[in-house]
Amino acid sequence: MKNQRLNRFIRRGGIIAYPTESCFGLGCDPKNRKAINKIIKLKKRSLNKNFILIGSSIKQFNYFSGPLNNSTSKKLFSKWPGPHTWLITANNRCPNWLTSNSKVALRISSFSPCRILTESLGMAITSSSLNLSGKIPLKNYRDVCRFLPKQVKLIKGRIGKSKRPSVIQDFQTKKIIRS
Repeated sequence: MKNQRLNRFIRRGGIIAYPTESCFGLGCDPKNRKAINKIIKLKKRSLNKNFILIGSSIKQFNYFSGPLNNSTSKKLFSKWPGPHTWLITANNRCPNWLTSNSKVALRISSFSPCRILTESLGMAITSSSLNLSGKIPLKNYRDVCRFLPKQVKLIKGRIGKSKRPSVIQDFQTKKIIRS
């Protein structure tokens, strides 16, 4: 069932904090430049660092990625759902703040809170660790509450058991960017 209220909040530029496989994450509508800028400011993050998008289905990535045929989808799903982020050729509609070398980072998580969240929103969202850039990501609910400004909506829940962030791999070259 779609969460209309949360969907409207995000589409209007709202930021959410939510539990991921390894830490709390920050999310927003990836098409909303003002929301992206809020995350960059909150994290004190470099402008040239890109974002990962998470979704609950491949359809949620259609706006951002190049055409995905059955063969491509099959290869993507050899690692999805799971803690694996693919760098895939972006299409011409994909905002430039999401791309690096004409590629966009996409993941379908196996962590049920992330999947339920993106499914209830009916859209892909950004996924960036909740921390100041270069610092350790926040894993404790109380620390998250202390860190976040009141304008950020906190989605309650526990983080997963993963000790590391997702693997990032270039789909075309098969090169591992982050392990």
